[in-house]
Amino acid sequence: MTTADQRRKQYWAIKEQLTTHEKKIINFYELMWALRTHVPTLEEVAQHLKLSQVTVNYSLQRKPVIKALETRGIPFRQHTQSELTATQVATAITMMNFSDVRSNPEKLDQLGINPQQYDAWLKDPQFKNLIDSLVDQNLANIKPIAITELTKKINAGDFNAIKYYLDTTGAMQNNDAPQSEQLLRMLIEIIQKHVKDPVIIMAIAQDIKLASANRTLEVAATPPQITGSIVEDVELEDAKKKLGIM
Repeated sequence: MTTADQRRKQYWAIKEQLTTHEKKIINFYELMWALRTHVPTLEEVAQHLKLSQVTVNYSLQRKPVIKALETRGIPFRQHTQSELTATQVATAITMMNFSDVRSNPEKLDQLGINPQQYDAWLKDPQFKNLIDSLVDQNLANIKPIAITELTKKINAGDFNAIKYYLDTTGAMQNNDAPQSEQLLRMLIEIIQKHVKDPVIIMAIAQDIKLASANRTLEVAATPPQITGSIVEDVELEDAKKKLGIM
């Protein structure tokens, strides 16, 4: 290796090293993030470390500083640029792609993003807004698929799918009265048809009304009239005549 190559290598080795100011900047970012989950602004960093904002901004553009902050998962970029990076956009799209069945750790690993860094990005308002927007789009796209799959299950006779549809749409509900109330009304009508004693009918009706939890049943205030012809007892009438009882 020539002397020129050696000097060049030494130059780049020195250039990639962190300066004393840069180490202080990184430590301050790390301290603020760990204690308060707060990313300090350029003004705060410069004021605390007694550096110029130009010096702080220049340091934040250097690769070793960027690498150190990204490794720690500190989203310092939200204060050094107004737009998301291409890497952040690609990460958001990949993570919110529900058709991608890979786990989140697998997605992040392939993207070259550590989980701590991704969690830090989620606290960046701009990144969070992008994530929320992608979620809304995915839900809108899923709705027709969900309806199609539910329809398939209903057509196949899936009881749970049919019950879910009827419950959510209210297709089996009666606007006039609940089904249980209609059933109780039918029971009273059947009892009135077969039981002719009005006192017993009223007693049964009242018991049914009390047994129906929080249901209001209209029970006839007057005993129902018993219709039909009255059959006379011939032998009883003959006995009354013989005894002189009319």
